[in-house]
Amino acid sequence: MWTGLRLGRPRQAWNLEDDDLHAERQRALDAVLTAVVPAACILAPPVARHPWRLAVRDQDASAVLQSLSQLPAHWEIREERHPRRITARPRLAAGGRPLPQIPDLEVVLDVLRHDGGQYLGDAVGTFARVDAEDWDAQSMRSLHTEGRLLSAPAPSMPIDLVYTWVDGADPRWRERRDAALRAQGSAGARAHDSAVDESRYLDSEELRYSLRSVHRYASWVRRIHLVTDGQLPHWLVPGHPLINVVDHQTLLGGSRFNSHAIESALHRIPGLAEHYLYLNDDVFFGRIAYPEDFFAAPGISRFFPSDLPIDPGPATGEDLPLMAAAKNGRDLISARFDLEVRTKLRHTVHPQQRAVAEQIEAEHPAEVAATRSALFRSATDLSLASSLHHWYAYALRRAVPAQPNYLYVNLASPQVGQTLDALESLRRYDTFCLNQEQAPASAATRHELSTHLRRYLPTPAPWERPEQRS
Repeated sequence: MWTGLRLGRPRQAWNLEDDDLHAERQRALDAVLTAVVPAACILAPPVARHPWRLAVRDQDASAVLQSLSQLPAHWEIREERHPRRITARPRLAAGGRPLPQIPDLEVVLDVLRHDGGQYLGDAVGTFARVDAEDWDAQSMRSLHTEGRLLSAPAPSMPIDLVYTWVDGADPRWRERRDAALRAQGSAGARAHDSAVDESRYLDSEELRYSLRSVHRYASWVRRIHLVTDGQLPHWLVPGHPLINVVDHQTLLGGSRFNSHAIESALHRIPGLAEHYLYLNDDVFFGRIAYPEDFFAAPGISRFFPSDLPIDPGPATGEDLPLMAAAKNGRDLISARFDLEVRTKLRHTVHPQQRAVAEQIEAEHPAEVAATRSALFRSATDLSLASSLHHWYAYALRRAVPAQPNYLYVNLASPQVGQTLDALESLRRYDTFCLNQEQAPASAATRHELSTHLRRYLPTPAPWERPEQRS
């Protein structure tokens, strides 16, 4: 139990041992339902990012309030009169620090007044009327196990998650990269400076914390696939059943130092679900996530256009590789669908459909093969997973645009310390990205980053080695 001051007043909060907040949401409901027995409550269907809603009869309200007051000290109980309702809210802490209020973990009990043969409710968006003679039957139906388990959302289809990761400090990996650069130079080709920028390969253990965010906020993911080049994070339990490590040799036939090339083969991962999320290790879940945040329905993914424009004209060797790939994708979409694409995509979670990626490769084999064979980023690349997939799926009517509740943080910004402090204390974004643009992060910036991640996500995930947990 955490004990301390909050807004100048003494508070207690329950220290989370299992960091899975979807499971904690279920425990919150169970605690309230157990406390109010024998009152018969009716449970409303759960709504993402909103409290549980229960209906109680007005004659039971006083007993329910008294029972809830006996919950452990970390529960806050509030009664309101207009409309009449009782709110039960658990105060939680992680890593010795209190967490902000999490609406998903609250339980709101709406008190319905008796009026003739009915019970009537005054709150907006919940129970308006329940027949008195049907109350007990509705209570039993709503509290059936299948209904209550919806709090830890089971997607209507399996959803996997794919990461690409590299440890740029690994001497054996650096030897492979440098040998590939020398061979490319001997052949008369030269990689763009940004394609070999050290910031692209720097590992500050973002992956460890990004995976912690999956465990805390998106535990409904079926399996996590980690694509690496003969590497394994030192803190990862080898062979963990939820983590599938996929080597470049298996997926690509050899090393790639080009994220576009690696992205072009993700849909070929053996055993990959039809629906999956693609993340870079600098992207994190910031609050409880739900499958419908990323897929509107089976076979319909969401995507997140940016307001940053794609430069006019064809791709050239003078373009940054990211811009060249965006131009190439735009031109391919225009030729295939007569659809004009003007903007980039946000650097966040990328919902993917394996069938769409397979169709892109089947219809454009030469372009995909050229991208996949490029050891380093080049002016002919396509960005299949991060950009092209979304517009292609949209043109096929298999994706819909959306605006995420998301924050992009440039770690090179002079105000990065203040931004990270606000991000950690407020926790108002569903996802966030901590990205270092171009130059490698300074020692001070890396310290700021490490401190922020330890505070935001202090609890080790089940796949971390016990001796490496920190």
